[in-house]
Amino acid sequence: MKKCVHCGAALPDAAGFCPYCRRRQKEENPRAERRRPWGKLIAIGAIAALALVVWGAAALIGHLRYTPVSVSAQGASVEYSDRSGSYVLNLRWDSGESADLVSRVLSAGQEGSAASLLYAYDAADGKDRHKEFLRRMESVQVEALPRSGAQAVTLGTPGPDGGAVRGVALGYTTDCGTNDIVWTIRMKNGDTITLRHALRTVQQRSLSYSYEQVDLSTLDKLQTFLEQLQSGSSADTVTTIYLPPVRYDGGLRLDTRAYVFIGSSDGEQRTTFTDTVYVEVRTPQIAEFSDISFAGEGGTGLHATEGAILRGCSFEGWNIGVDMRDGAWVAAYNCDFIANGVGFRFNSGKATLSSPTYSGDRFIGNGIGFQILKSPSRVVLGFPGCTFERNSTDIDNVIYQGVNTKGATFVKGEG
Repeated sequence: MKKCVHCGAALPDAAGFCPYCRRRQKEENPRAERRRPWGKLIAIGAIAALALVVWGAAALIGHLRYTPVSVSAQGASVEYSDRSGSYVLNLRWDSGESADLVSRVLSAGQEGSAASLLYAYDAADGKDRHKEFLRRMESVQVEALPRSGAQAVTLGTPGPDGGAVRGVALGYTTDCGTNDIVWTIRMKNGDTITLRHALRTVQQRSLSYSYEQVDLSTLDKLQTFLEQLQSGSSADTVTTIYLPPVRYDGGLRLDTRAYVFIGSSDGEQRTTFTDTVYVEVRTPQIAEFSDISFAGEGGTGLHATEGAILRGCSFEGWNIGVDMRDGAWVAAYNCDFIANGVGFRFNSGKATLSSPTYSGDRFIGNGIGFQILKSPSRVVLGFPGCTFERNSTDIDNVIYQGVNTKGATFVKGEG
């Protein structure tokens, strides 16, 4: 028999518990109760600290390992790669040209405008990636560097431009000569990319001929004279032809050269074409028609697949007065569209000219005054000072093009 180590009661030798004082028979060590697993805690802390050191070292090594690069192209295109993939970056003009050097021909004292655009494509499949590139781009700077002491073009501020990464507007005159337009792109990872393309301005020669000097009294004589001009002068020359106040029984086709035609009047007689005039070329000037009547009995008055400018002209009696097709943008100022099926049909999905304001035009007694079937741009078409009177439909806008009729006059009545 043994005794309880706490109360002294007799207990069997194998007893580990006293039924009297209800205490265990193993001696308690107060110090043992307060012992904590410091060894384990220290070991866990050491492991965690070591992990942090390893992670920090790896991050530091990774940072130090990447050195920002500079990618410089002497032209308008370059390939660039980062962790997100490979891009082809390309500079283009708003006319669609992507050449390293483009020329613009201006008359003396004339001003011109253009836009330089930056695009980003996937190097593997050519798909547009301008949004992905934008997320990785920090900033962009564009500068104009004139060559040989020429005058610098004026530059706007780079900004969003449709599907382009960025676009910047330029203004120029013939004094600008050749300017390198240099884009410097800074990426968030520290990389720098440089591209460039150049704009050259050339002063255009000009010639003028008058019906008082040359016999242009019939359509055959006019066409013969135009053929002589085509072989005798450069296509870059602005050629202005003053036409007599006669009725040309037929039309005209401009498919090799564009001219500036200025009509005249004598009493009630005015320079008049009675059949379709086709504008199919720009070399590089734009065809212009001023103070000329287009009088028909059905058919089309002016059929354009290239740019044309109309000033003070009239279109009467046609199925379609002006039919503006793909490739064209026809500008009209102070013109009359009277008693046509459609006065002016805007039906072009691409154009090298852009002139969205139609000012001072009159649309009177047409089935449709101004019809919009297709457009190369989402710009807003404006009609300040225009009059819409007695048309069955004033503006037929089937594609919901932006239209601003502020300043236009609408007169109700039967067409």
